[in-house]
Amino acid sequence: MKQFLRGLRGGNDSRSQESGGVDNAGSAEVVGGESSRPAASAGSGQQETEQKPQAPSSFYCPISMELMADPVMVATGHTYDRQCIEKWLAQGNRTCPVTGMRLRHLELTPNYALRAAIQEWASAHGVNVNAGGSKLNAPYRYEDEPRNILQGHEEIVWAIEVCGRRLFSASADKTIRIWDIESRRCEQVMEDHTRPVLSLSVANGKLFSGSYDYTIKVWDLQTLHKIRTLTGHNDAVRALAVADGKLFSGSYDSTVRVWDENTLQCLEVLRGHTGPVRTLVHCRNNMFSGSYDRTVKVWDCESLLCKATLTGHSGAVRALVASPDKVFSGSDDTTIKVWDAETLQCLKTLEGHDDNVRVLAVGDRHMYSGSWDKTIRVWSLNTLECVKVLEGHTEAVLALAVGNNVLVSGSYDTTVRFWDANNNYRCARKCDGHDDAVRVLAAADGRVFSGSYDGTIGIW
Repeated sequence: MKQFLRGLRGGNDSRSQESGGVDNAGSAEVVGGESSRPAASAGSGQQETEQKPQAPSSFYCPISMELMADPVMVATGHTYDRQCIEKWLAQGNRTCPVTGMRLRHLELTPNYALRAAIQEWASAHGVNVNAGGSKLNAPYRYEDEPRNILQGHEEIVWAIEVCGRRLFSASADKTIRIWDIESRRCEQVMEDHTRPVLSLSVANGKLFSGSYDYTIKVWDLQTLHKIRTLTGHNDAVRALAVADGKLFSGSYDSTVRVWDENTLQCLEVLRGHTGPVRTLVHCRNNMFSGSYDRTVKVWDCESLLCKATLTGHSGAVRALVASPDKVFSGSDDTTIKVWDAETLQCLKTLEGHDDNVRVLAVGDRHMYSGSWDKTIRVWSLNTLECVKVLEGHTEAVLALAVGNNVLVSGSYDTTVRFWDANNNYRCARKCDGHDDAVRVLAAADGRVFSGSYDGTIGIW
């Protein structure tokens, strides 16, 4: 807090010993820059203490100790001057300065009654609330602060999706937040799920959200209003994918449900898995579903019949990705299996990781795997050989994203790392900012977005 105050006041605390600081009763004086200093007496040559009018203590901002020009309340109910609390929040703090309590949300509510009382008192005592022209009272715009860590969610961010100028984030706090990427402001909070939101998918003007409340919500991307709630699953909806005019939803109830994207009617319930369905990927008119039952099932997107059950893993299948002609499955058994997208035969089992394979990503030339063993492996799509092992994270690798000539990774060590694909995957950048594990990543239009266990969103 002391460092924050020094920055707010330009490095020099205007409440110096000359101005008296705080009186014996603990009430703060009104400080107005040079004009607040006592004038020298012509008769004695000594400075006489000029008594300044003392306002009620509630009129002063707890951060700056100045009269508040625009008092606003935070989630705890405490009131601060807007420019001070906005700067406090812009610097990455999400606690109440007075109590130290974590703020449940970052909305600021104008305290009109207090502002009217302060203005009435200031007018009666001839005090200019914004007098002095100090740095503290200079115009401050929240938008001027560079912010790459967006705060608002109260719990883990489970999923993020980018669509045009907007970023959508889903959280264990039961909400979906819509962020304007350029201004980095939260445009809207969607609050209709009753339990954590685990999955998101964007397609053809709609946003689909899957939740631990067993439902899928369908939202209109133009109006941002809910269109419908899809029911039928009897456990958490963990994975969503859209293909060929259909929405596929994978659930912990061991089923995949298929919905008509336009009518939103349930077309079929795909049964066969004996464990939770964790991941979905579309490739060549087939939908692949990976399950904790250690198998991958292949469903024809037209007939909705099961074409094959891919076996061989000895642990849960947590990740699926596809290139134009191959499908890759990552498992708790530390391996990745490569499947021919046409024949559905296993082409190779990729070995090398020493712990669970948690996440997969695919680019133009390489497939990438992130593991609990803290490493990332780079595999050639042509030879299916490991061409590089990326080390640097100090905890499990939980998220991967492919950008323009760059691979991005997120880890339990709270960092985001950028690996230069044009320079032998050298770690070109390590980004700090999150206070907990980086759970999800997305890349779009030259930017990378990260979601964390601490409830924050990073923009890099």
